[in-house]
Amino acid sequence: MTASFRSALAICVALSAGLATPTLAQDAPRADVSAGYQVLGVGGDIDETFVKGWYVDLAGNVTRLLGIVFEVGGDYKSLSETVTINGVTASAAADLSVHQFMAGVRVNARPNPTVTPFGQVLVGGVRGSAEVSTSVTGGGQVFIAESDALSSTNLGLQIGGGIDLRISDRFGLRAGGDFLRIFEAGAGVNGFRFAVGVVFPF
Repeated sequence: MTASFRSALAICVALSAGLATPTLAQDAPRADVSAGYQVLGVGGDIDETFVKGWYVDLAGNVTRLLGIVFEVGGDYKSLSETVTINGVTASAAADLSVHQFMAGVRVNARPNPTVTPFGQVLVGGVRGSAEVSTSVTGGGQVFIAESDALSSTNLGLQIGGGIDLRISDRFGLRAGGDFLRIFEAGAGVNGFRFAVGVVFPF
């Protein structure tokens, strides 16, 4: 994980160096807050796309190009299935959620005052939870009715980037995408995150 982190950081720095134009330098905001909608697709033991999601991040700019980022997000999905055979009905339902708590570095390229491409590497915790209920009924009687809740928290590495479009001095739009690796004992889970939101520099 450490080698991957260093490699990703080097890529972000190289990207910024290639895109930044010194002759078009402008002041960077001291910090910005962004919030919006995200979609998360994961593959592994659970291969699902979570279309209900949100994120909030806070970034403080150490220099014009380098910033420190704190990000939280949540993604949710409900699954259900019912089968009836010879008058006996079996039902199963699950409410799934994934929450990310990440921090890391962001490298901003500032080729002009309006458009700011960026790359970032974040590390933190990813918590997955599932509330599952099952039932078997027939002839007006309940034979089985059970529910359970499962959760686990694992180390996550998120690598990606995006672009900010400045609308005014106090408002902008953001679009981005990230690769998310969740490290689990014996196996890992890969995810892809796509987000759009608003940005408030200050």
